[in-house]
Amino acid sequence: MNRHRKTIFMLAGVAALAVTLFLVWCPPPICRILNIHTYPLSDLNDFRQYVADEEAFYSLHRIRAVRIDCATLRDEVGTALRTGRLILGAGKPDDAQRSESEQRTLEAWHQGRLLHLKNRALATDDEQQVWAATIRAAVAVQQRQDLTFLPRLFGGLVLHVSQRQLPIVLFSDHPCV
Repeated sequence: MNRHRKTIFMLAGVAALAVTLFLVWCPPPICRILNIHTYPLSDLNDFRQYVADEEAFYSLHRIRAVRIDCATLRDEVGTALRTGRLILGAGKPDDAQRSESEQRTLEAWHQGRLLHLKNRALATDDEQQVWAATIRAAVAVQQRQDLTFLPRLFGGLVLHVSQRQLPIVLFSDHPCV
């Protein structure tokens, strides 16, 4: 009887140690499923920090996994583009006055993983073509922090220019579905 009791206590101790170690060193996919050490990402600034350096984000928040709210982030991108908190393709300081007027007249919306942009301030076809070329170049280069997260959230960008739609396909190894 005494030996049986020792065996049970020993097994209970090993089980408790195994559970503790699992909770401390939980693999990210299992952490996400069990919602252990998981951080909800629904803020655009947090998401941009996460995309810029995932390991630093995990370390800063002391987490093992993230749970990304893709729909909320896509809505926030549209709002940020319409209000001017996020600017695509307006990187030159001498364009500051023009970009402010563009910000107020930029239409941005999404349909699933497609982001649509239209600039109502541009009257002529030439102005619209220049704007579209600027956006295309900025998206193609993706050097600015503002753009590195776009392929993760959106699979494509559609520019509405001169009664036409110009599609831009965005690729990501880790798309937000």
